[in-house]
Amino acid sequence: MLALIRASHPIPSVAVSSFAGLFSLGSGLPAHTSLLIFFAVLLQQISVGLSNDWLDYRRDLAANRQDKPSVSGQVSVRLLRLLSLTAAVSAEVVALFLGIGASLLMLLMLAAGWAYNLGMKSNWSSALPYAVGFGAIPVFVGLAAPTPFWVPTWVVMVSALLGVAAHFANVLPDIEADKLTGVNSLPHILGQKVSAIVIATAALIANLLVVTQSEALDPTLAIVGLIATIILVGFASALSLRAKPTKVAFTLLILASLVNVILLMLGSGS
Repeated sequence: MLALIRASHPIPSVAVSSFAGLFSLGSGLPAHTSLLIFFAVLLQQISVGLSNDWLDYRRDLAANRQDKPSVSGQVSVRLLRLLSLTAAVSAEVVALFLGIGASLLMLLMLAAGWAYNLGMKSNWSSALPYAVGFGAIPVFVGLAAPTPFWVPTWVVMVSALLGVAAHFANVLPDIEADKLTGVNSLPHILGQKVSAIVIATAALIANLLVVTQSEALDPTLAIVGLIATIILVGFASALSLRAKPTKVAFTLLILASLVNVILLMLGSGS
């Protein structure tokens, strides 16, 4: 069971689904609707996470990625495939309970995640699925509301920028292993230094949008959130420049994203 949980990429899965749930609560949606949104996005993230380990099995084996449960023999590829498809169907079923609009957005979110795993992770377009998938989350929340609404464009931009920053921070620690298997995503193409700049720029622009565009955000909280984001992003960027980047940079960006989600909740005016 623990091996399966590891294969689902639990930290980003819970982080992204929590973002969706918290944003829905901050937007004034009922608790039960927010809970359904959380579970729908969690199932979507689990499907994408499991499919990553399933579809990357041969590459991970070639790179001797013993941190992968499929490579170490703890989980079979067949089971990963079955559970990944099951989670995808389950995510769509839950989304149907939230409305036709939400179910269509869920299809887009699933398609973005699977497109990344099926090949976009290996070329210059690797950031696009993250931008689309993350950017779709607040739209999904709006369409899942009892009275559907369109979220402001700047909120979508914030979510998409955080997704791009997360993509770059997540890829950098695996660059050497990826080279052995032919993966050449946008962070690989741009290089470590430029990727660190992209991480910092995307995350900081997202935060600036939140603190300047939120209608009811207290100025003191805005300043505190901005400072916290600068510190977290600064450390994440510095770690990304190390000879051997670590996953800690990705964790720091998750925390920076949480800061922005909290600011969005407090400044929504709902």
